[in-house]
Amino acid sequence: MKKIILIIFASLMFANIGFAEMRVIEEVKIRAEINNYIFATFCIDGYKFLLNTGEQGKAMTQFFERAGGVSLPTRC
Repeated sequence: MKKIILIIFASLMFANIGFAEMRVIEEVKIRAEINNYIFATFCIDGYKFLLNTGEQGKAMTQFFERAGGVSLPTRC
């Protein structure tokens, strides 16, 4: 019985992986003497994100916009 519960739990955990729609909007490479950076703007499931890749690692940030005093995620 424990094996059946474990199999059901594991199949439900990994059932919805990889269904996001993702496309690159813009990619900019900045080359400097010390550090090199890559900035890429992505559209993931209709929302806009910025990926910063540099010497220290990677960071992803979501774009937001103000609409009537309320901060909302920016749509692509």
